[in-house]
Amino acid sequence: MDLFSQQIGLVDDCLRACVYSDFIWRQSPSEDSAWLSIADMCYADLVISWNSLFGQNSQETHWKNFVGQITLNESKKLKLFDKEMLISYLNITESEWAAYHKEMVNTRNTRVAHLNVAKSIKQLPNLTIAMHCCYLYRDWLMKLLQLKQNDGLAVKVSGQRSKDAVKIYSQQIQSAYSGL
Repeated sequence: MDLFSQQIGLVDDCLRACVYSDFIWRQSPSEDSAWLSIADMCYADLVISWNSLFGQNSQETHWKNFVGQITLNESKKLKLFDKEMLISYLNITESEWAAYHKEMVNTRNTRVAHLNVAKSIKQLPNLTIAMHCCYLYRDWLMKLLQLKQNDGLAVKVSGQRSKDAVKIYSQQIQSAYSGL
């Protein structure tokens, strides 16, 4: 899988999981409903996907490793993706980012990838922040792909912005939920 596809696949997995999980929880399904388990699976998927992109720098799929391979001509008017972009977009401080990042990595490590029942998690990380990270990164990736296509890279670019993807995912989960 090429690096662009890998990054977009992970960011779309995270966005989809955020939308699906949020929608299901807002429906207040009964305790015996399968929808609670589905929402939990979506939440776990969003934690894994988010961490693949934004968690440990050592991950091959971490955005820093991808962006580190990109060279942009200064005339392209696209700044390389960086943490300052995220912090500014999220309108949070560096310490708030560090706390959220730590919370997401710890959730992955203690609840999703490795179940550690000795560690208590009273509150799960905010999925809205995860969604906004992916929203920003996805739109940046699409701009980058468009630039690369204009430079002659043989790649199809749908031009679908994050808001369009979120709308599609919202329609999908609403249809699935109402269809039962």
